Amino acid sequence: MKTDTLTVDLNMPHKALQVIPQGALRLVCREGSVWITLDHDQRDVVLNPGEVFATRAQQRAIAYALESSVLRLEPVVCTRRAAAPRWRWWPQRSRQGGEHAGAALVPV
Repeated sequence: MKTDTLTVDLNMPHKALQVIPQGALRLVCREGSVWITLDHDQRDVVLNPGEVFATRAQQRAIAYALESSVLRLEPVVCTRRAAAPRWRWWPQRSRQGGEHAGAALVPV
């Protein structure tokens, strides 16, 4: 199955400031030099041509062009399958006659 993803190139003139949207993104410096700072994180990252940095889904970043630059934003593609919610196994387990079969939840 092939899914289309949106890739954006930001052309940033020298001293340009750009707020990167919140989400799991791969930031690729195509040209120039870009300083990346992250919300609620003390570390800063400087990307030079060809270097890559990935943000987490809940993380917002700000990019500052140290010189005229091109910054590519690519979505991070998740290849790992999400775990099933814990509540799903409970009814199946009780139906199989496990140790909790027939047990009822009683408010305390």
